[in-house]
Amino acid sequence: MKYLVFQIGCIECGVPSYPIQTTYTLEEAKRIAENHPSTWDTEGGEGYTIVIDLETCTTVWDGNQGEL
Repeated sequence: MKYLVFQIGCIECGVPSYPIQTTYTLEEAKRIAENHPSTWDTEGGEGYTIVIDLETCTTVWDGNQGEL
C-alpha cells in the first residue's frame, strides 16, 4: 500500500496546500506528518497535515484529529 503525506493550507492566510512525501507504510507517513514543521512557524498562517491512502483515495490520518 502507498500513502501520501499532504499539507492542507489556508486560502485566507495564504498558506499553500502541497504534497510532502509518499511512503509505503502508515507508520512512516504518520511520523513524517507529525514531524512536518508548523505552518504558523514556517508560513505565518493556519495549516495541518493529513495522510491519504492512495489505494482507496481516503484520508486515514488527520493532523487535527489523529487516526480516522
